[in-house]
Amino acid sequence: MSEATIKTGLATAIRAMSEFATADVVLDDWSVLDLPSSNAPYAIIETSDDFVSRQDTMEPVTRWEIPITLIVEFVDWSSSMVELGTLRQALIDKINTDDIRSAGGLEGVTIDELRSSSPVTPMYDQYLSQEEASDSEPTYLGQRIVAISEEY
Repeated sequence: MSEATIKTGLATAIRAMSEFATADVVLDDWSVLDLPSSNAPYAIIETSDDFVSRQDTMEPVTRWEIPITLIVEFVDWSSSMVELGTLRQALIDKINTDDIRSAGGLEGVTIDELRSSSPVTPMYDQYLSQEEASDSEPTYLGQRIVAISEEY
């Protein structure tokens, strides 16, 4: 098993959610934000920043903290915050009630925890200067969530 396999399993399970189009769930590919914002929501599954691998018994156990950034189009603060909260809840429900706890049915993998890793963050057009962005509304709202998984 590998981190890449777990990320692919997560992507497959999240792509099956009605909230996402298949092309809107990507692995380490922020270029989706170059597409029209109306294509959102997006889920960007990233390479883990944190992991622990140990071998207390005959078999190693590796814990991966895999970031998933959820992104919605910014329309206005109220409706976009509601949309992000609804999307986040759908992901939580999917993980809590479906085979995604095993990263889409993988043997020897469990997702034990899902937690926020950032506040809800406005995301501005990358081509705007910092001064221009301060006078603009964001293009997206996003939040980084971490899926803590263990492979054994």
